[in-house]
Amino acid sequence: MKVLVLTSSNNNESEEKCKQIGKQYLKTILGDNDKEFCFCDYSTLEIKNNGKLEITSLGEKIETPDYFWPLVVNTDGFIVEKMLLDAGIKCVFDLNEFEVVRSKTLTYQRLAKHGIRIPDTMVFFQFSHRETIIEKFGYPFVVKPDGGLGGEGVELIHNREELDAYFETMVHGQPYVAQEYISTSKGRDIRVVVLHGKYYYSMERVATNPDEFRSNVHVGGVSQDLEISDEDKKFCEKIASVIDLPIVGIDLMIGDGEYVVAELNGFPGMPLAMMKPGYEKVFQKFVEDNV
Repeated sequence: MKVLVLTSSNNNESEEKCKQIGKQYLKTILGDNDKEFCFCDYSTLEIKNNGKLEITSLGEKIETPDYFWPLVVNTDGFIVEKMLLDAGIKCVFDLNEFEVVRSKTLTYQRLAKHGIRIPDTMVFFQFSHRETIIEKFGYPFVVKPDGGLGGEGVELIHNREELDAYFETMVHGQPYVAQEYISTSKGRDIRVVVLHGKYYYSMERVATNPDEFRSNVHVGGVSQDLEISDEDKKFCEKIASVIDLPIVGIDLMIGDGEYVVAELNGFPGMPLAMMKPGYEKVFQKFVEDNV
């Protein structure tokens, strides 16, 4: 069984650096050598007359896989993933569900439908009426790209000038999210990982800058293990049950007497000592169910 692992590079690394990263991920996170990395932003996919694909990544041809596994990647409209599906290559999990958690908008809609507390949320676009957003939330409020990662593009808007400046950075046709600011969770949140429907791990993330409202590690936050109550574990298992994925990361903001779900993750980051066995279990269960 050959599995193609899809991912993205960061900060325009060299091809050699990407190869090193790929080998390291395969060895430390995903284990056995029947998997091959494909950096989508360093790849080409040639469509043959018979509908098959010829895939290259970092200039090297990749043998047609039996399955593919999207990790930290979000191609425009999931085009690579959908091309692989149409070529008869199956995804390790339900790609439609993965697409839900990669969209904040679809995630919030799914959670709200099941009565799970989310921030008050409004989807907007480059030419949306700005006064409508301001009237809904008042200042301050949070804005973010629908499919962003690691806190990138997430800003706290305090006035009309900041909102106008944010609109200048927006990409035409792309969705963005405006939502209420949960001030009680400023610079702090809790990530809980649920594996195959059961609580697996939790940690607290805290901003090191007292002026920073985001707690993401990518923007300077630090994390540490956190033991949560059995009641909170059950609550997170309930949240994960609304998404049909083998592993779900749940980011919880601390509201006024309750948790507020910030987002869900289909490839949740956590310490390597937890990540490696967790993802090995995901793949082992997949193999048991499909071979």
